[in-house]
Amino acid sequence: MSIEGIKKGLTAASKLQSNIPGIEKTTKGAKASPESFSDLLGQAVKEVDNMQKHADDQITGLVLGKEGVTTHDAMIALEKADIAFQLMNQVRSKIIRAYEEVLRTQV
Repeated sequence: MSIEGIKKGLTAASKLQSNIPGIEKTTKGAKASPESFSDLLGQAVKEVDNMQKHADDQITGLVLGKEGVTTHDAMIALEKADIAFQLMNQVRSKIIRAYEEVLRTQV
């Protein structure tokens, strides 16, 4: 069995990954410091908060009749914030369930 197909697949996957926005590229010599789970979780909560603030601003702009704010943009911002909040809430529930499972583990 040849591994050439696997190598080609990995090469293609790495090319795809390099095109994804938000993924930082590191040099070979420098080690990227891994972020802790709490840092990642805190950053995600801040992003959800920013989405909710943006949705609030859009709705306020729509009500006040500000230039450049459309109903379409306000609804899209509101739905993005709602979906992000629901996802964050689900992740929170999974984390709590995992923590409770660890507490129930007998030594």
